[in-house]
Amino acid sequence: MNTIASYLKSLEREMKKNGTFHPDTLAEIESHLMESVEGNLRRGLNQAEAEEEALQRFGSIKVVLSSFNKERFTVMQKILIGIAAIAGLFSLYVDTRPNWDDTGVLAMGILFVCGLLALIGFQRPWLLALVVGVWIPLHGILIARNYGSIIALIIAFIGAYAGWVVRAGFNRFRHSA
Repeated sequence: MNTIASYLKSLEREMKKNGTFHPDTLAEIESHLMESVEGNLRRGLNQAEAEEEALQRFGSIKVVLSSFNKERFTVMQKILIGIAAIAGLFSLYVDTRPNWDDTGVLAMGILFVCGLLALIGFQRPWLLALVVGVWIPLHGILIARNYGSIIALIIAFIGAYAGWVVRAGFNRFRHSA
């Protein structure tokens, strides 16, 4: 395995870990690296030197991943987090109504909203779960002294990660077909 192939394999593994992997992106990176190697070969470097210089100019895996993480929080992500905040505050509003007595419906609503937003494409399920699910426990613990309300946050995490896993599975299936 040559240096470029090893770099690309490590980069792919790290991108999959943090949720930024897309085959087209990896192919584009490979294309840029190979162009750089070809240019270095034309300048008289041998294959190993040409690859090493191309990788040095391109940057470490950590640098590449950090640039993808900056681009990841796009306008769509901001819209989805705004919807999540509104859904969470609406859940708190409904939960604090004096005549509301159907916790199961509210729990299913939180689960559904978190799952749907993660499925649509929100890329940080932990953040999504916090934004939707933190309001009821905050009110429950700070105002009503109800520590059982933390269950709303747990349900939000279950929904967000369920949606995220389904989306990841769908993406993996779509790219392998």
